[in-house]
Amino acid sequence: MNERVTVLLVDDQLDFVNGLSRLLLAEFKDLEVLTAESGKSGIALQEKTEVHLLITDLQMPEMNGLQLMAEVNRLHPATKVIILTGYGTIEKAVEAVRQGAFDFLTKPVASEQLYRTVGKAIDFIRLEWENQRLREMLAGGGQDNLLGESSVMRQVRQSIEAVAGTDYPVLIQGESGTGKELASRMVHRLSTRAQRAYIAINCPAIPDSLLESELFGHCRGAFTGADRDKEGLFSAANHGTLHLDEIGDISPTMQTKILRFLQEGEVRPVGSTRTLKTNVRIIASTNQPLAKKVEENSFRSDLYYRLNVIAITMPPLRDRVEDIALLARYFFEKTLGEMNIQGMTIEPEVLSYLSTRDWPGNVRELHNYVRRLVVFSGRENIDMIAVQRIDSPDQPYSILEDELGPYKTMKALVADRFSRVYIEQLLTATSGNVSEASRISGLSRVAIGKLSQRLGIDLGRFR
Repeated sequence: MNERVTVLLVDDQLDFVNGLSRLLLAEFKDLEVLTAESGKSGIALQEKTEVHLLITDLQMPEMNGLQLMAEVNRLHPATKVIILTGYGTIEKAVEAVRQGAFDFLTKPVASEQLYRTVGKAIDFIRLEWENQRLREMLAGGGQDNLLGESSVMRQVRQSIEAVAGTDYPVLIQGESGTGKELASRMVHRLSTRAQRAYIAINCPAIPDSLLESELFGHCRGAFTGADRDKEGLFSAANHGTLHLDEIGDISPTMQTKILRFLQEGEVRPVGSTRTLKTNVRIIASTNQPLAKKVEENSFRSDLYYRLNVIAITMPPLRDRVEDIALLARYFFEKTLGEMNIQGMTIEPEVLSYLSTRDWPGNVRELHNYVRRLVVFSGRENIDMIAVQRIDSPDQPYSILEDELGPYKTMKALVADRFSRVYIEQLLTATSGNVSEASRISGLSRVAIGKLSQRLGIDLGRFR
């Protein structure tokens, strides 16, 4: 998610508030920081602006931190609160956590502890936003949406919105599993034809001898077995949209017939002498490099240029790595709904791991992988052990080797070994650029540094 998190700092010591503000703005991206010197002025700001995270001193004149927390939560129940306290009042801060505060910090505040606590709160806030958005998508038919917050996916959605208002043919290209049909449906759904028929046909799935009849229709007696007239898909989709999937695999004969429709806007059923006018928007999709096929004379250049009036390219997952965790969470929630499972969770380490894997089958492969995780998890929460069962079903969890010990100890060992592999792969992919690694992983720069130090990873060797 790219929404900006708004933080409100409240303390009666102005210099302290300003110092915290500078630290937070230097460490975190997409952060808006508001400051106030009293609880009352903090409430006044909260009434004007939705605050996502409140960081407030516990001991203040007129209105203390607990009173401010109660009033802020009344105005915006979703606001997370971090309490600032001196060493002499830690008990009260602990009590504040029991009353609903997210966490507390002791004064003087160490910058590393500040970054760690605030980073956790921001991650939690963004996770709540994503979960809410995913629930809305699931309730509203999320399968018709192109998920992703990466720049390439935002560009795809912008392109679709731009072309949806036209009636020009659209050519959607991309590798298998990248969501070409979803893009096609989105074009139709946003167009003026949205209330009319949307029909999709996988062209190479139908023998060439039958594809002409399927698309153009036929008359009774046109061939053996044609015992009645049949309406073709071009006519059935009149005033709507016809999606010709995998058009790069059709024969030269069918290429010629589709070209004629694009030129004349009319169809002739097999066995008929009459032509029928029909108003259909054509969306074609392919995982084939059509331009190269034109050069090789295996695809008609005039059909290619007729189809390629407006082109949309669906990016593979390797070009939108930052979307993988969001997609995996969506598919996880969707699968739980399909299987009527409640209460199961997927651990953050698993989502991070999925973001580092290669997905040659793209979104479709990721979706099927998450389904397998849920099906074979035995209705337990999904952790890295569940992942290993899917990746190596005939082998024990090899990362444990021959070691045995208490469950918590061994789970921590597994987590550390995974973290080492993940951080090393992350830094290799980013050439040691910690800022880029932070953006991809969702971990703060400080967290990556701490983790690397604890695991004995030398950041310098990746640069």
